[in-house]
Amino acid sequence: MPIPLRALAIAVSLALPATAHAARSAGFDTGNDGWSVVDFVTSNQYAAPDASYTPNHLAAGGQSGGYIDFADPSNGSFFFSAPGSFLGNLTPYYGGTLSYAQKVTVAPGFSQWRDDPDVVMVVNNQAYVYQSAANPGSDWTQYTVPLSETGWHKGSLNGALVSQSEFLGALPNVVALYVRGEYIAGVVETTGLDNVSIAAVPEPESYAMMLAGLGLLGVAWRKRRG
Repeated sequence: MPIPLRALAIAVSLALPATAHAARSAGFDTGNDGWSVVDFVTSNQYAAPDASYTPNHLAAGGQSGGYIDFADPSNGSFFFSAPGSFLGNLTPYYGGTLSYAQKVTVAPGFSQWRDDPDVVMVVNNQAYVYQSAANPGSDWTQYTVPLSETGWHKGSLNGALVSQSEFLGALPNVVALYVRGEYIAGVVETTGLDNVSIAAVPEPESYAMMLAGLGLLGVAWRKRRG
């Protein structure tokens, strides 16, 4: 292998984040990856769903392959529910992010619904809720939610802001994680979900390795041009 290519391979490998906590992710390319759909009849009561369903899996049409979707099942509020692989002790991910993509298919003329949170995290019958700035549209919309107390409320969107100690106290035992599917006022929409990931903040040594990798890439490039 020519030296520049070998240096490039080393640079790429070093540039990969080396965090000790691997991302928890679902790409839905071959199935629903254990995700389900839950429905809540009473608003702001997110500890115990009233019904549960299996989402549809579509092999193509996602951001990069397959995705899941579900049609609004009732006058209540429905959410996509994370499997056990996304639950449990999330303390190592404090300061990281929950990311996902969504789209909504609906006929024209219906109003958006904004009375539910976009993400719900349940711990010991206490719900912590978060709402992003805008609902998804008909094309895939990317969302990034902080896994820190910033922007989170207790119980409902009108509830008190979550403190750092409360958020840290919740992370060791997350029993449910929901991503909203209810975005339209009316039983009319179908909501898609794709590329869900919980990622930790890269550890400091990861940044050093990334810089070292980029340095090797620069050396290889200069040798090639020299």
